[in-house]
Amino acid sequence: FFFPTGAMDRIATGESLSSLRKRLAHKHELTEATRRDASKVKAQISGLRAMQKSADEAAKADFMRDIASIRRQTDEARIQLEERRRKADEKEASLAEVRAQLDELQARKREKMREAREQREARLVPLRGENERLYNKLMAAEKDQYNTHT
Repeated sequence: FFFPTGAMDRIATGESLSSLRKRLAHKHELTEATRRDASKVKAQISGLRAMQKSADEAAKADFMRDIASIRRQTDEARIQLEERRRKADEKEASLAEVRAQLDELQARKREKMREAREQREARLVPLRGENERLYNKLMAAEKDQYNTHT
């Protein structure tokens, strides 16, 4: 048998066997209480670990949902951007056509303005001649009138 240190000393000092049994029984009770407490602590630790694992899994699930949401938003934004770029390209092509039409219309307008100026000049040539003839006639009449009164 194994006796704890000091037990043999107590026996040697004359401590009674019943006293030692009581002490031993008390130590067994303390050991059992300690084991129960250790078991409770282990159970609490296990419960805390389970709670932590559950919290970790919930946080991971939230994180994954957030990532999925961000990916969906990114995909939607990418699709919208591509659609806007496509529309911008279409509008750019349309704008190029409109600019070409505008350039053509402005060229026609310049040509018509040039033709109108030429036609006006052509109509004014005889009128200018007539105007100059009448002006000269008026000046001559005024000169004659001035000479007759002086």
